[in-house]
Amino acid sequence: MKRISGLLLAVLLYTHSNGQTLFINEIVASNKAGTMDDFFEHDDWVEIYNGGGLINLAGYYVSDDASLLTKWLIPSTNPGVTYILPNDHLILWVDKDPQQGEDHVDFSLNADGETFFLVAPDGNTIIDSVTYPLMAPDVSYGRVSDGNSNWIYFNTPTFNATNTVIPPSTEILFINEVQTVNTSTYHDQQFDYDQWIEIYNPNAFQVNLASYTITINGIDWLVPGTNPYWTVIPPHGFIALWFDNELGIETNHAPMTLDLSGGTIVLKGPNGNTVDQFTYPSIAENKSYGRQSDGSPTSVVFAIPTPRVSNTTIYIQPAELYINEVMPKNTETITDNFGQYEDWFEIYNPGANSVNLSGYYFSDNPGNPVKWVVPGSFPDSVTVPAHGWLLFWADEDQSQGVLHTSFKLSNNYECLSLYSPDGFTLTDEICWSDIGADSSYGRVNDGAAHWWVFVSSTPEASNNSGSLDISEKGVGDFLPYPNPASDHIYFDKKLNVSVRAIDGRLIGNFYHVNGLYVADWSDGVYIISDENGRISRLIKSN
Repeated sequence: MKRISGLLLAVLLYTHSNGQTLFINEIVASNKAGTMDDFFEHDDWVEIYNGGGLINLAGYYVSDDASLLTKWLIPSTNPGVTYILPNDHLILWVDKDPQQGEDHVDFSLNADGETFFLVAPDGNTIIDSVTYPLMAPDVSYGRVSDGNSNWIYFNTPTFNATNTVIPPSTEILFINEVQTVNTSTYHDQQFDYDQWIEIYNPNAFQVNLASYTITINGIDWLVPGTNPYWTVIPPHGFIALWFDNELGIETNHAPMTLDLSGGTIVLKGPNGNTVDQFTYPSIAENKSYGRQSDGSPTSVVFAIPTPRVSNTTIYIQPAELYINEVMPKNTETITDNFGQYEDWFEIYNPGANSVNLSGYYFSDNPGNPVKWVVPGSFPDSVTVPAHGWLLFWADEDQSQGVLHTSFKLSNNYECLSLYSPDGFTLTDEICWSDIGADSSYGRVNDGAAHWWVFVSSTPEASNNSGSLDISEKGVGDFLPYPNPASDHIYFDKKLNVSVRAIDGRLIGNFYHVNGLYVADWSDGVYIISDENGRISRLIKSN
């Protein structure tokens, strides 16, 4: 034990005198079908690169919390696992399964993005850290080359190997469906109903559209590679791209629009060869034109468009259900069946009959409504009782039961959606931002339209008994009314206010006003702040 401590001290002295030698080198925060660990599980991982001499990581710490740098201590019980050879790599499985070995970390990664730290044995010195963005499944975020200061996405992760970019290949894809006049079918991340096209991936592996080119009326659009989360098509899956000429939103928004009278869309691969082309006619409002079955040569008009799901999907009317309450940062409120504090959300059933949620879909990604399907293996466990509630754990740990989802919730900006078993009929949806730890965001009354922050949450119980966060309401003269609003909102006196959309976009600054006209705003949640720093949420709904 003394020998190991002495070696660690020597390493620290070497690092301080000769520069950094240990690097966080590559991260996979959403491992769905990539490399498996030694227990045959697809777990998230972080790769450490050693650019110096022989180093034993035992005694170092890793963390995803800047306020707790000593979150997990790398054990010293098996040097064969924790030593890194010079110019070599070491994989840490960030899977919340430390019982599986010294290289298995006692927390998991958040695919929505966070900061990962490698910390010296003193518990204070940060050896290296990286803040990674929103992550697509099975795409890694890593240094351009081992130890390099620049970071990029790798469509093909370089697990436990030198970071090398593999040129993208051209795969079989189909332009599957088009909608040119969309007023109520399907909205984007900004809750705007815009034009879209759907791409179908028939392959047994995912395909990233980055580096593909879409041509309309002789104008080329190279799909950006700056955020694979919005451009990766899952195996046998679909993606919708927005043609709204709105730049600066996400990489699934094209800087062009579709011709209402009809036209031809051409999809070209990274090598410049044509992958597919699709000619569409003039299409009536809220109808679409697409292949009769996915990838087939025959196309028809769809009275009910099927964005992001199969063109042969049968419409299924959902039961009346509500997302009733969410807690995106649970640190001490309630534990799951494994005694862990995990994010959660609650579903409310106002009906007189119980509802089996088997086959329904939940998603925190507006571009992927079928992100997680409620399992049907134990229907009694996923049934919402009449006039009752059911709690789901958003912990990205499906091994813990049918009430544990494949995704986590974000405490910054997030949307949660519930879809019927057809995968595209929206049952309910809610967005939020900046919810404090152990506070929940819920309907003021069960199933009601108005949402508020609860400082005393009510998991699997009526929201009617919850305690509202009075600080959010502010002083009476600042509380906008009515709320929700469709045309106008009012204040009790004239104020200087700033309005932002839930995603942070500035809607406008307004001076010396006692009300605002909101009819032209898109439906959704808005944050209103006044010159004194008071904040209130407004729900805009037609």
